[in-house]
Amino acid sequence: MLINNTPDLVKFIQDLGTPPYVSLDTEFLSEKTYYPQLCLIQIAHGSHAAVIDVLADIDLEPLIQYLKNPKIVKVFHAAEQDLVILWNDFKLSLTPVFDTQIAAMVCGFGDQVSYAQLVKTFTKARIDKSSQIVDWTKRPLRDRHVEYAQADVTHLCSVYEHLQRKIEKQERASWVAEEMLELSDKKRFDFNPETQARKLKLRNMTPHRMAMLHELVTWREERAKTQNIPRGWVIKDLALRDLVSNPPESLKDLGRARGIGGNAQGRTGEEILKRIHKVRELPISECPPVQDTSLDEVINGDAIVLLRALLTQICEKNNVAPKLVASKSDLEQLTLGVETRLSRGWRKDLFGGLAEQLLLGQISLTLLQGKISILKR
Repeated sequence: MLINNTPDLVKFIQDLGTPPYVSLDTEFLSEKTYYPQLCLIQIAHGSHAAVIDVLADIDLEPLIQYLKNPKIVKVFHAAEQDLVILWNDFKLSLTPVFDTQIAAMVCGFGDQVSYAQLVKTFTKARIDKSSQIVDWTKRPLRDRHVEYAQADVTHLCSVYEHLQRKIEKQERASWVAEEMLELSDKKRFDFNPETQARKLKLRNMTPHRMAMLHELVTWREERAKTQNIPRGWVIKDLALRDLVSNPPESLKDLGRARGIGGNAQGRTGEEILKRIHKVRELPISECPPVQDTSLDEVINGDAIVLLRALLTQICEKNNVAPKLVASKSDLEQLTLGVETRLSRGWRKDLFGGLAEQLLLGQISLTLLQGKISILKR
């Protein structure tokens, strides 16, 4: 069912009522903009489903108010991008939410299992992927594209119900609740210069270089938002790395930076130099802290090997995806005595506590009948 006007939307919502959950998905384009352009919102409960044309002359306020109902669980698959879009466009922070991809990892379906795989497993149906790459801004929408979009939420209902039964059987509802609470945290949607700076993975940073990096990524973010273009169209990561490593003194110096090109001239070049000169005058006390990377050199490789072996053993025994339990960074930080997500919640109960015991020599690993086993000392 395609909805492209407000009266039909209102009627659909009234007919939908207040079920315990609804499945949701979005279709959007993001190649040429900072903010993904939302084109469709799909919603379903059982066979009652609709594809809502966001680009039509339609008032979405009835839908927004409906989705704010805390009694209705909002079900997605790989929800993060959808949640970001709904926050950017409508300041809509959904709760409670349920991500079937995360839930499937909890139930032992491996790392980042696809929607099509789950649908095939639980319903025996096959998702037609021929409409997967579509320009969703084009109108009129073709029937097969609408059918594809609607299938993304109708099958999702069955997937959700099957996963819920598995979670209850495995007594892992508290695990899923922790993950979903974190997923719906509004702080995840806000720009954080520290997070962007960390992604660039620069070494040998000083307080002033870190301040310069924060200043430049913040400037890039502001410019990208204002012009609604991708960050890389403002200035590429390669250029940021070079500017921080070799801060220019003049527009001529700026023109020599890798990846800058024509950006060295005019307003853009002047803004970059202005930000760099501003940072040079900052007292060290006002510079952001520099992460101590010297500890990276003392990470015990043997300890990491043992922790990975323990992680494999625990995850195989409990039928849960290793990637969900602990990342490479989690294991490295654990060996350095840094508190991580392994120090709390279900991860500590499942793996973190045993990992700490292994590092302290309180337990050891052995090979028993071809499989890794834990020995208490």
